Amino acid sequence: RLEGEFMQAGVYSVLPGESLRALVKRAGGLTDKAYLYGSEFSRISTQAIEQQRLKEYADRLEHQLARSSIKMASVGDSSSQGAGQQGQIAAVDRDLIARLRQLQPTGRIVLDLRPHSTGENELPETPLEDGDQLRIPPTPSTVQVVGAVLNQNAFLYHNGARAGEYLHLAGGPNRDADRGQTFILRAGGSVTGHTAGMSIFSSGFEKTPLYPGDTLVVPEKNIGPGAMREFLAWSQMFSQLALGAAAIDVLK
Repeated sequence: RLEGEFMQAGVYSVLPGESLRALVKRAGGLTDKAYLYGSEFSRISTQAIEQQRLKEYADRLEHQLARSSIKMASVGDSSSQGAGQQGQIAAVDRDLIARLRQLQPTGRIVLDLRPHSTGENELPETPLEDGDQLRIPPTPSTVQVVGAVLNQNAFLYHNGARAGEYLHLAGGPNRDADRGQTFILRAGGSVTGHTAGMSIFSSGFEKTPLYPGDTLVVPEKNIGPGAMREFLAWSQMFSQLALGAAAIDVLK
């Protein structure tokens, strides 16, 4: 299935051994509005693998929760207040595990295209499988800043944009921000993380270039026993942004 900025979008029967690039050429190529960098290429077999990984991760968390509950019961606070707090934590974590099991990965495969890629010749020669889908959007006009900032919003993109400029437009990190874990979700599906030991206000990160459709993410500090809690929050956002578990796996 070809969706978006193609000369002849639609559902095609793939020829034996036909590649992604060859199929797009057979469909007449791309329109002038095509934003190749923002291409979303998804595959059913990849989605199944990602779903299995999420299940295995949820199983591990559930096992860790069970072990932790047994340990706290044997050495924990015997008072009613202490027991109540432990019960509340366990209930929240069980709810988060249940929600994690409901996540649906997209099966997206990152094509690793350049921000200024144009034309179907930039697409890889990867062989196609039954059920593959390629969506190429028009060039977006915004960059998003989300997470622990004073003003989560979408801001108009301008040529030569840098991370520091958009962080400033969003009012900067708030008091709950984990500044050392800031990262950029690229429109192409990859993730650009901070350099080890680099502050969010360091000149290196501030000068990181942004491109149309990118999202600058400032995570909140991990509070309490919820490493899983933070993972779930961002994984839900990835799902909403159609980035899927492929992007999640990069961050684990």
